[in-house]
Amino acid sequence: MRTNPWLEKSKLNLIPLSLANEFKEALKEWTFTGEVQDYGDASVECELCEHPELRYHFEIKNEIKESTLWVGSSCILRFQEIGVFDEDGNRLIDKSSRSKELNRQLKKALEDKMLEPLRKLWKVFDKHSDERQFIERAVRNYKLQSAFSPIELLKLFKLLQSLKINYDPKNYKVSLRSDDNKYSIYSIKNEDLELIKPCFTNEQVKKHISLISKKYY
Repeated sequence: MRTNPWLEKSKLNLIPLSLANEFKEALKEWTFTGEVQDYGDASVECELCEHPELRYHFEIKNEIKESTLWVGSSCILRFQEIGVFDEDGNRLIDKSSRSKELNRQLKKALEDKMLEPLRKLWKVFDKHSDERQFIERAVRNYKLQSAFSPIELLKLFKLLQSLKINYDPKNYKVSLRSDDNKYSIYSIKNEDLELIKPCFTNEQVKKHISLISKKYY
């Protein structure tokens, strides 16, 4: 009978870090901690099954032996013995609810990564300054739309650059839902559009190419 290489690697990596010597029993000792890492590209491997080219790592921990592993979400979903809990502390059993919780934590981690430079920017300015009020307003709008307007992103990026605060434009989403947001592109200079160009998804470029192509291509 043919062996599964990913399963065999998982056994070799997990059992030495667990109390139990039997794989399924050992898996029960492990729980997803809620911690997620984004590496920006597919550059890491799963520390459990050793699958390569992962962008995201999810941390699992063995509370008995204080061991941790950074793994791909597929391993957590494949091995149902690994504990996944919702916000109220309820253990999630079915694959759908477990996947939903992993995605929720991933979204939260990505949002925190995106907001961190803006938090640094916010702290620079006096509490009564126009800049701080603008940042607060832009973030409130983001919370409502899950994206920024083109004008908001342009101003935020210029402030971040002027104060030499590191940020990755690919972490930010731009909204083109409203007519105001779509046609605001016309008021932005070519060189300024280059600043927010990484924020547009391929779908947005395709859908609004009649607007964007006038500036980009």
